[in-house]
Amino acid sequence: MLRFDDFRLDPAALQIFRGDAQLDAPPQVVEVLAYLIDNGGRTVGRRELLDRFWPRAGTGGDASLNTCIRRIRALLGDEADAPLYIRTRPRSGYRFIGTADAPPAARPAPRAGRLAIAGGLFAVLAASGAVWAHGTVFPPRHRIAIEPVQGLCEYVLFPKFNAGLRESFVAEVSPLLPKGYSVAASSAGADLHARVSVRQTPRQTVVVVNLVDSDGGRLLWSGQFAAATDTEDYLPLQRALARHMASGLRKALAERG
Repeated sequence: MLRFDDFRLDPAALQIFRGDAQLDAPPQVVEVLAYLIDNGGRTVGRRELLDRFWPRAGTGGDASLNTCIRRIRALLGDEADAPLYIRTRPRSGYRFIGTADAPPAARPAPRAGRLAIAGGLFAVLAASGAVWAHGTVFPPRHRIAIEPVQGLCEYVLFPKFNAGLRESFVAEVSPLLPKGYSVAASSAGADLHARVSVRQTPRQTVVVVNLVDSDGGRLLWSGQFAAATDTEDYLPLQRALARHMASGLRKALAERG
């Protein structure tokens, strides 16, 4: 759990809290914020963020990154002209400048641009390779990276459909994962990868999820999910497919053990 001021960010579940209240934030927004926090000692370049989070977005990646940074600032109540958390270096990148926040007994000397891990107990657990997830302490066994959704059609009915489907999938699957599994904030350190592809026509949308082992790229599980396309409102379709995808993956992981 990452902490700064009165915020708590859970990189595994891709959730952020202010005090005891969970904030309404898309998983990718939380994921990008977590990455900026993890690299708080430096300015993270725009190209680095684009390559990491929008590798196949082409020229649309810049707009997506700009929107994401605006959402992060709105989420934190931050201002670009007088930043407390995210400082922009024009035409270069972004740097997290929040101040560390830890309980008094374990509070380090303040260092701008760094985020301290809060609490002596958590530090001990992290050193021993344990994490806190869904209220239970357990040794992590598998971390799953949900990769950007790939479109397999020559045309796109809804330009934002794939990005939204990934966000919904992450949100649905995170609380359903069996003990010992967690969603990785990025591909780094993940031993499993969920690769999602979409085929869409005005009548039907088909999604395929492949679970791949990082060691050798071995296919561990594959599931196919389909639903009727609603050209008037695709949000319910995203949510319904994400629920089915999450349920299928959870069942596969539970059977895998």
